[in-house]
Parts: sequence; structure tokens; C-alpha cells
Amino acid sequence: MNWNRRVRWSSLAATVLLAACGGGGDDHKPGGGGGPGTEVPGVTESVEIIRDRNGVSHIFAQNQRDLFFAQGYNAARDRLWQLDQWRRRGEGKMAEQFGPRFVEADRAARLFLFRGDLEAEFASYHPEGKEILTAFADGVNAYVDEVKADPSKLPIEFRLTGTEPGRWSPTSSLIRIYGITRNVGTEISVARRIAAVGAATTEELSEMEPRRPLQVPAGIDVSTLNTGILANYQLARNGLDFEASDFPRSPLSEPDRQRLAAVLSVANGTAERAPEELAALQHESNNWTVSGSRTATGKPILANDPHRAISMPSLRYMVHLNAPGWNVIGAGEPALPGVSIGHNERIAFGLTIFAYGDEEDLYVYEINPANPNQYRYNGGWEDMRLVEETIPVRGQGEQQVTLKFTRHGPVVHEDAAAGKAYAVRAAYLEFPGTAAYLASLRLNQADNWTEFTEGMARHYTPGENMVYADVDGNIGWFGGALVPIRPNPDWSGLLPVPGDGRYEWAGHLPGSQLPRIFNPPEGYFATANQFNVPDDYTHRNLTNTMGWAEPYRFDRIVEVLDRSSQHTVEDSAKLQIDQLSIPARTLVPMLNGLSSPDADVAEALRQLLAWDYVATVESVPATIFEVWMPKVLTEVSNRVIPAAGRSVFGTLSKPKVFERLANPDDVFGADPVAGRNALLLETLKSTMTDLKTRMGSDVQTWKWGSLHHIKFDHELAEFLNPDLAGRLATSRFPVGGTNDTVHRASYRSSDFRVTSGASFRQVIDVGNWDNSLAINVPGQSADPESPYYDNLLEAWSKGEYFPLAFSRGAIERAKADTTRLRPER
Repeated sequence: MNWNRRVRWSSLAATVLLAACGGGGDDHKPGGGGGPGTEVPGVTESVEIIRDRNGVSHIFAQNQRDLFFAQGYNAARDRLWQLDQWRRRGEGKMAEQFGPRFVEADRAARLFLFRGDLEAEFASYHPEGKEILTAFADGVNAYVDEVKADPSKLPIEFRLTGTEPGRWSPTSSLIRIYGITRNVGTEISVARRIAAVGAATTEELSEMEPRRPLQVPAGIDVSTLNTGILANYQLARNGLDFEASDFPRSPLSEPDRQRLAAVLSVANGTAERAPEELAALQHESNNWTVSGSRTATGKPILANDPHRAISMPSLRYMVHLNAPGWNVIGAGEPALPGVSIGHNERIAFGLTIFAYGDEEDLYVYEINPANPNQYRYNGGWEDMRLVEETIPVRGQGEQQVTLKFTRHGPVVHEDAAAGKAYAVRAAYLEFPGTAAYLASLRLNQADNWTEFTEGMARHYTPGENMVYADVDGNIGWFGGALVPIRPNPDWSGLLPVPGDGRYEWAGHLPGSQLPRIFNPPEGYFATANQFNVPDDYTHRNLTNTMGWAEPYRFDRIVEVLDRSSQHTVEDSAKLQIDQLSIPARTLVPMLNGLSSPDADVAEALRQLLAWDYVATVESVPATIFEVWMPKVLTEVSNRVIPAAGRSVFGTLSKPKVFERLANPDDVFGADPVAGRNALLLETLKSTMTDLKTRMGSDVQTWKWGSLHHIKFDHELAEFLNPDLAGRLATSRFPVGGTNDTVHRASYRSSDFRVTSGASFRQVIDVGNWDNSLAINVPGQSADPESPYYDNLLEAWSKGEYFPLAFSRGAIERAKADTTRLRPER
């Protein structure tokens, strides 16, 4: 956000919006929220927080407790509404502020809270994990208390909804439902596919690695399995959309409350997503580490750009933590202490999702007709464990709810008519230390490969491809995962199983046996969520999942790194923004030799066949290709998938479609080649018709960046007057890349707005930490008044970075302001 717009926001918001809420102007400014030398209850010694010009806070504390206290306090200064929603949804405490509609969502969330040994849980993340998490929660609470004491500091989302932030506990960061785990939803999906077309056809048309035969367990009727069985599981993970009635204490009118509900649902990720958006969130991210033998400096370079849904405020929060025993910088999530991606004084690390571990199973039970709280197990009836919980409800006092658990996990569905119950067995609910990313605390202090691998052996969730580099010149990879051992030879993990005692885990794979590679002979190691379990790994076939990404980003990364012998930081930054489309390079050559009397199709052929396959913002053929390819995928899929299975399969993967096109058979007709060619030309015609309708008849104006873009509206924009909403919105920026390029920029098909991509980028120079580069998006702060609200968006869209200052001298040169927290006298 530029300064002029910030001034306009301050003046207009105060008169148009905040006054309507009965609050004064918000005096929270950069570096405020405590002010220089301000007493903050809970601090034991003076803490200095230097915010640099890019919005990154460098926290200097004199002891560990104050360091994590200040991290929590500082995150709350920038992201209080985001933090409060994260905690309320995850702990099942939404009804307390938003009313009775949320009771069922709260009940569902509480089914997935960790209920094991908390002392072992804290110790798994770090030997002093309990102290760290307590300090972090105390810091968040210190800022909550500050805001409640001075309501003018309350973020506007609270004012407009008539709610207030709640308090954190040391267990608030232990919420499980936000972790990227798998694959209970896939089990239902595979069952429905088998019910529609049979196991053999499902195996043929599905992508799964390593490949194992699909065998339906005895006693499972796949025709009875449907997505409704997981409704409570999805409610726990995705939450509930807001409605206007959830804000009765809001000062807004009824129409404005309705608009607010819709906007906050989208902002919190609870609104329904289009299928292509869900697919885009499934498997993303790139990372690589390059040995000094292949770099210009002789020291390693490590790069990482984890891809997730791109939102405002950002999923990622960058911070530098410095205290005795700690000196680490990078990005994590605002609700968690430490950093999950970054470097300390000796090692660098970066992650992508590693889909090896299958942490979930759906169990199906026969229920005792005489007692619905008993299920058949080992030939007898076993009692469910019933847990009574009290849910505070705004305006209604408290409500009592009952949670049910089998020996395997929470009961998510009961079908009384069929005499069945369903429970999710989740390794992250059974084993301590399985809250997402918190095990990074050990990595933050690791000095070498041995300490790194010891930390990764406890990094259970999410499953991560963690790449490594150190100042001694070593590089490596560790496949971190939580892997239940399924001993039955017919148990693929891809289908629900009976809960009668025949299908029991035999523990989980010890972290010491997880795959790793140290100093690979190629001189680099890269991952992009592709299937990468080493061929010689002893436990390669222990799991069988469908969570692997298509290979195109990885193939392109390797293609570039293979030919680079003097690699630089700038080369890695350029590779992160690489926009060459391997799917285009695969599909477009199939048009060679084709022609058409139709002028539009002829123009499409001319554009595509002259293209270099790079999806720049200026490219016209990139626009044509990105509209054309989905049509090809759909048409081929409809020919290959039996009619009964089309609704449950959707479109086939690109590798399967391209294989069919390269080797046409009778699904394309009596003359397969002619039928294939006709399909390609017909879909090109449809593409040109659609683009002329959308973009006009002048093909030269069909530049990819004219369609493909990024833009954020403030989450409250839809209920503000249009003038103010426009002043709060970010600018619109063209974006290159596609869903399949290294620069992955997934988008909504309705308006081509980028919705998923690099939530953070880093390129780490291990030989000179201050030479490292990074970028967040759209900014570090969620406060529209802050200059760090969207200051990074334009640079992100252009593939630009800022220097990631690490040394004290570099930090001082980049300093924007300083806040000092000091203890009460």
C-alpha cells in the first residue's frame, strides 16, 4: 500500500467506518503497540524489535523465554484477527463469540484435538518445548490484554463483527486440523470409483505410487460409501461459513452484515472452493539445494518456495529470532513459535510436501442393535468412549455435547438404519509431537547434518521433503513423515477397512528409518512434490498414496540445474520464476502437420506452433494454450472413462491424457489418428470462440497477463462503500506462469485470478547469509494502516526479492523502526 492511499484510508475509515462502530481512530502504527521503552507485563528483561523496510521483525532478546514471548506479542500486533480465528476454529470455540450455529462445528473440531500425554507432546518438539509454547502464548495474551485495555487498537474485523479476541494457552499451537495430512478423503473417493467402474479400471485410470493392486477388504460394501460419511471430518477441517445472524452485536445494518459474513467466509477459507482451486492446493512447492561444487562461490545455495493458497493476510509470517542459543531467520505461520523455513548461523533448510506417509484410515463398524454405543471388535461388543464437553454459546450460556471415540479414533458418522458407525484413525491424534511444523524448533538450533537428521526424525507432520545445506559445504535431503505400518498384505491404505480387529497398525516407522540422502553425487537435490521415494529404500512399498504431484515442475528444475555448473543466487531466483510449460512442450507438437480451413483455428495453429512454451505476461499463445488444454483433458477423459465413472473421476491426469494422445486407440474412433487430430482441432475451435467472446477479436491483445493476474480486496471490502473499498484494495498486477510451471500460479477459471502459488520465496547463500533473498506476499501486516500491508505484492508479481538481512550491520542498514519492550517496574 502506498503512503497516499494509507492517508486516505486513515481519514476515510475514521469517519465512514470506525465512527459507525463507536470506536476511536486506531493509533497502531508501525513500531507501535508498546512503543519504545514501553512496559509490557510478562517481559523479564529488555527486548528490542527492529522492523526492517520490508516489514520483517528482527527480535533481540536476552533470554529464551523473552524471545518467544516477544514473537507471540509481535505476531499478535500484526495478525490478531487471523490468530484468533485460527485458535477458535481449531479449539472448537467459535460459538462463544458467534453463537449457536457454530456448536456443531465446535463439536467436530474437538473430535480432532490431541488428548494424549501433554508432557511427552511438549518434549517431542524441543527439550524445552513447554516453556517455549507457554512463553509464546503469554506474548499473544499480553497483546490481547493491551488491546482490551485500549479498544482503539482493536483490529477493525473485531469491531465490525462485535466480537473480541480470546486468550491463548500453551496448547493452542498444538491444533491438529490445520496440518496437511492424508488420505481418508481419498479412501472414500477410491471406493466410489470402484463402485462405479470396478477395481481394475480404477487402477488403470488412477495415479498412485508405488502401484499395488486395489483389493476391497472383506466386509466392506463400496456401494454404501459416500462423501456424507466425512461431513464432520470436513466440518472440523474447513469450518463453517459466516452468516449475518452471527454478528448481532455488530453496529452494521442487516444488508451490511450479510455482506460481511460472505467476505469473512472467503477470507477464512471456509467458503466453498471451485474444483480447480482444491486441486491447486493439493500438491505444490519447490525446493533445491546445490553443492558448492556447482556454484560460483564454492558454497552451497538453497532455494525454497512453498506454495499454498495465497491470501490476505499472508499464510506466512517472516521473523528473525535472536537470543542466547538462538539466531534463526525465515518464515513460519503466525500461530507457531520458531520458523519452519530459513537458516541459522550454520545450516539452511526448506520444505515441500512429501506424500509418503499415509496418516489416516477410515474404519467401518457394525453397531450393537441393542446398544448404539457399542461396536463389534474381535468377536465381542466393545464400548465406545464417551466424552462430555461444555461449549460456551453466545447468548445461550453453555451447551453440553457428547464426543464418541472407538479404540481407533473419533466417530465421525453414525448410520442407525444400516447399523454402521465410522471412525477416523489418525496417527497425529495417537502419537505425541504431531502438530504441524512445531518440530522445526529443533532444526532452528541444529548445527550440522547429524543434529538436523535427529530433528527431522521427529518432524512427523506435515510429511516434508526437507532440503539442507551447511557452512561446511554439505547438502542433503530428508523425507520426514509419520508412517503407520499396515501389516496386512491386502491393505493398501486406499480404502476403508472394517474396525472389527482384522486391520490394526503395527506401530509406525521409526524416524531413524526414514529416507535421507547426504551429499548426492549429482551435486544437487531437488523436489517438487513428485514421487521421489528412492528405488533402493527398504520401506519403499510400505505406503501407497495418490498425493504425488505431476512431474512437470520437477523435470524442469532438474533440466535447468543439470546444465548449471557455476550456479548463483540470481540463477536460483530466476529458476523460481521459470515459466516454461512442459505440458505445452508435450501437447503442442501433436499439432504439427495439422491444418484447418477455419481462419480462427489456423491462427491458433500458427500462434502455438511458433511459441517457445514460456508463459510470460506478454505471451498470446500462452493464453490460447491455457484455455485449450482443459478442453483437451475433458474431451479425452470423457472418451476414456466409462460413463458410470465420469462424475467420480473428473478429468484424468495430464500424463495419462498425453499418453493416450501420443498413442491413440479406438476410443478416438475407427481411425484413431484421424479421430485424435479431429479432437485437437475441434477443441482449438472452441477455444478461439471462447477467447473472442471474452477478449475481443484482436488476437494480438490476448496477452496472458491481461487475463492471468493477482489482486486482493480487503476482507471487509464488499460491505464498505465502493469508494472506500477501492481505496483499500490492492492494485491488479499481471502474473506469468501457470499451474504446471516452476513459477506455479494457479488460478480460478472464472476470472483467471491467481489463488495459489508461492506463499513465500527464499534463496539462501550459505557462503554469505546477507546475500540471501526472500519475499512474502502481499505483506507482513494485516492492518490496512500499516505500510507493510501490501508493500510486497508488486515485487512478488514481477518475481523480485528483497535482501534477507541477517547480520546486525545489515539489519541496521535496513531498519525502519524499533520497538523496545521492557519489564514492569
